[in-house]
Amino acid sequence: MKTTPRSDRQDVESRLATHVAGCRYEQIPHAAIAAAKRSLLDTVGAMIAGRAAPGIDAMVALAGQWGGSAQARIIGSGLRVPAPLAAWCNGAMARALELDDCVDYLPIHPSAMSVPALLAAADAAGGMSGRDFLCALALAQDLKIRFGLAIQRNAMQTGRNNGFKIYAAIAGLANAWRLPLEQVHHALGIGSSYAVSDGQCAIDGSMALRVQYGNVAQGALQAVLLAQRGVTGPSLFLSGRYGYFTAVEPEHNAAMLTDGLGAEFRGTTISTKPYAACRATHAAIDLARQLHAQLGGAAQSRAFITALQILVNPEVDGLVGFPHADKIRPATGPAAQFSLQFTVASALLHDRFGLQDSLPEALGQADRLDLAQRIKVVADPARRTGSVLGRTGMRAQLQDGRVIEMECEQPSGSPQHPISLAGLRSKLLDCVAFSGRPIQASAVDRLMESVAHLESMPDVTRLLDDFI
Repeated sequence: MKTTPRSDRQDVESRLATHVAGCRYEQIPHAAIAAAKRSLLDTVGAMIAGRAAPGIDAMVALAGQWGGSAQARIIGSGLRVPAPLAAWCNGAMARALELDDCVDYLPIHPSAMSVPALLAAADAAGGMSGRDFLCALALAQDLKIRFGLAIQRNAMQTGRNNGFKIYAAIAGLANAWRLPLEQVHHALGIGSSYAVSDGQCAIDGSMALRVQYGNVAQGALQAVLLAQRGVTGPSLFLSGRYGYFTAVEPEHNAAMLTDGLGAEFRGTTISTKPYAACRATHAAIDLARQLHAQLGGAAQSRAFITALQILVNPEVDGLVGFPHADKIRPATGPAAQFSLQFTVASALLHDRFGLQDSLPEALGQADRLDLAQRIKVVADPARRTGSVLGRTGMRAQLQDGRVIEMECEQPSGSPQHPISLAGLRSKLLDCVAFSGRPIQASAVDRLMESVAHLESMPDVTRLLDDFI
């Protein structure tokens, strides 16, 4: 028997569906809209650069081979394919190079699945207003963070890589397309069948992590399309006897998901990455750059440092510091992006960790590997804080016997230390250069200008015209 979701029910699923169906641009705070604009720019940049990442050619080739209705565009390919396939490819690009935004107090990525899915949906629908896009993105970002807060043991502790991200992406799509309440509820329920949460792919440095986000963007769009066509999902998809919360995350607090829903939007707490690496490495990279400057550059860093300790909490160590032998000599670009030893050695030598620093030619450079050998990561439970990043310390032993000690709790790119618009433009230009495509700086400037006034833009599909 078909169960019809009811708006007067007070279960967590009904409250969530009611919020998604009814949320409108006018109720989103200005700060959350501004955060959504920044995330849109940042994610488009990640997608542009991600087009050149290993494994993406295979996905694009498959999408082209499968063919189908020419609904939506794949960045950097010239192809139009069915919208779920475009979301699949573009979603993988968004996460391919560890460039997309994140939250420092939770191990989550709020935008990488929703921006590609929404752009594909806009293409498929023949357009979407800037106001509808911004409302949908701000709502999806808020829900992803709320789900992260509701889970009492995070992905860095359990290895379950946030299967709930599918619900946030679906929420954004359902809101943008103004689905009625019943269809919203069913779409969210169908999403449970698309939830993916493998965390091993991240610590292994495999390309599967980027595919995972493509799968989520694709699955979210398919769930909404199925609900529109009458396919039903479980009503109690979170709290039921075999629902997501009960079966997958039994340690949860659903009130963290629903308290203040519709009144508070947490996209304002999103961080923008200045480095092309796992966010758990960023505080140490900041410290390494300070040490680089203090010692007088690359040659001095390599010559003067005899040993270096990076002190982090156990969760950060488990993600980006251990096992030591694998981290000092990463075998792949993704593995390098998840290595404290390699990223810090690179920052000490080159005052950065950018896209070029995880290319194959960088992985074998003797100076980086030599310096990485001298770096030891120390797990210290006392460095746990309210943020999953904790408090990072660095202790450098120099040849002359001096010891330099440094601390960082708020890495660059956080809301407390934000990247400027000029810095974001530089990041976008780096993404364009890395892509190898003939895109002019003027195209980046047009994109930034359009996004700055997106709420008055009648059709967001024009945003990608210079990047297809």
